[in-house]
Amino acid sequence: MINKKYKPQLIARESAVKILYQMKIKDDSLEDVMFSFVEKRPYDKELLSSILNKYISNTNKITELLTSKTDVSYETIPVLDLCIIHLSVCEFLFINDSKNIVINEYINIAKKYSSPKMYTFLNKVLDDAL
Repeated sequence: MINKKYKPQLIARESAVKILYQMKIKDDSLEDVMFSFVEKRPYDKELLSSILNKYISNTNKITELLTSKTDVSYETIPVLDLCIIHLSVCEFLFINDSKNIVINEYINIAKKYSSPKMYTFLNKVLDDAL
């Protein structure tokens, strides 16, 4: 039962990654993507909205932080991985300051959706940036 309590939050985080990915790939606005967004599983709508709106408002701050605190060339990172990195930093800085929760949740998302070694890279980047 404890696991079920957090599942709507995980689904909200996964949905945020999917939405940001679609925004970047199609160069669409948040409103356009949200208009056609469908998630059949129950998710935390407030968290999803908060993550995306905070990201849109603070994209430059997030990019500057990652650039200044890490030695990674972000031009070579796949778009999906970049979305995961950016949203995890966004959530930590502006929504949930529990480093362990944020890192664990986004590492699980990376394991599920990204390349096999992405989660170790994500862990290093987040440790350096946060």
